[in-house]
Amino acid sequence: MAEVPESEVFNHLYRTVRAGDEPTLSAPFGDVVLDDADTPLLLVSADIGCTPMVAMLEHLAATGATRPAWALHADRSPAEHALRTDTDHTLGELPAARAQFWYEQDAVGEPGARPGLMDLTDLDLPADVYLCGSLPFMRAARTQLLKAGVPACHIRYEVFGPEVCLAYVED
Repeated sequence: MAEVPESEVFNHLYRTVRAGDEPTLSAPFGDVVLDDADTPLLLVSADIGCTPMVAMLEHLAATGATRPAWALHADRSPAEHALRTDTDHTLGELPAARAQFWYEQDAVGEPGARPGLMDLTDLDLPADVYLCGSLPFMRAARTQLLKAGVPACHIRYEVFGPEVCLAYVED
């Protein structure tokens, strides 16, 4: 028997949607909305948390934005990095954008990749930060950002799961 993912939404759809059904869907939305400022931008994600970040990059490309942007992403391996092709393509359309990826496995030989977990200590960090990923990942990234001098009010985030405030779940 195939392993069932631990996902509330997936499992609900698996139990209730049948071939031929036409589910009603909405556009993705959440608490994090990219502002159109000209300040430098840091998009920090892990796993499927890259989804809103790629949408933000696409918005920047579509509007001809010239603001400096870093797309930083952590994943298990290059093979599991969702939307990697979309990210690379969109970054190619943004003259002031750069990317850095971290992979726990198989990082060697992968362009723009570092091995292991995301480490923000040696980056020149811009002003506006957007985080998206699991709660443990965002706790670690937020802690590194605060230690690097990024003000808490410049860090916006999207939690995949029940509404939780990162500031109150610090270890």
